[in-house]
Amino acid sequence: MPAPALRAPTASLSAGSRRQALSWALGAAGAWAHPLGALAGTVAPRAESPRVGVDPMFVASGLTAKWRAAMGKDLGWQAQWQEMDTAQVLAQLEAGQIDTGLFLSHPRATELDRQGLIYNLQTLGTTAVWLLGPTEDLAGIRGERDAGRALTQVLLAAQAGAARWAAPPAGSPLAALVDELTRGQLPKLNRSGTTATPDGPAYELVPLASRLASDRRKVWLQDDPKLLLKAQVACSFRSRHPGGKLLVNWLGWPLAQSAFKQVRPGWQGRPAQGAPRP
Repeated sequence: MPAPALRAPTASLSAGSRRQALSWALGAAGAWAHPLGALAGTVAPRAESPRVGVDPMFVASGLTAKWRAAMGKDLGWQAQWQEMDTAQVLAQLEAGQIDTGLFLSHPRATELDRQGLIYNLQTLGTTAVWLLGPTEDLAGIRGERDAGRALTQVLLAAQAGAARWAAPPAGSPLAALVDELTRGQLPKLNRSGTTATPDGPAYELVPLASRLASDRRKVWLQDDPKLLLKAQVACSFRSRHPGGKLLVNWLGWPLAQSAFKQVRPGWQGRPAQGAPRP
């Protein structure tokens, strides 16, 4: 149907009135040509918002805030994040208590994907992990470039009482990373106990995306391709929420991927040429 004819403002109107009438006429024409014109800048919701569990690192680094602000432009809704650690995210995905989860790479996610209890598992980006510690080379790792050997040496030094080691929480992505790189040495050393350790800074693995500028410990190991955590997302098989699948797809779009460049240093988005599997 053609747009209705618009009557030009009459000469008897004042200049201000003519401008107001013209503005109204152009707005009416735009609204007729575009049904959503009256709602400029908004998008009709393409699906209901899913329940989304997110690891605190996504929140603290500012990623979720950037994503939430951009969602209205593309999806017509803003996800309501439920903050919980990665282990909880994966447990609730398995049980169907949340529809979608944003978490850090963990062997449990790989296992749930293999079992078909989660689906659409995607890697969105990565954060490097650094080994920080005291200025003095208490663990004897100066010059060591292999992450597995360096971590094993730190753990042995801590067990002997020569250094302090800030162990990551049991079951966390960092604990799983240490276990993988040291071939299971961490649980064995924890069970055997440690002797008294000296005062001062502890050796610790710290994701670059969460490192505080005030942390002045020496960087003992960085840029090892094995020392990283992946930012991952997946849907719950028990939920099968259409909005959850849409969210996973959206997080791979350029607008969502640009958030990795906008937040604090430490995050790297996935390569632009594709959406690699984890």
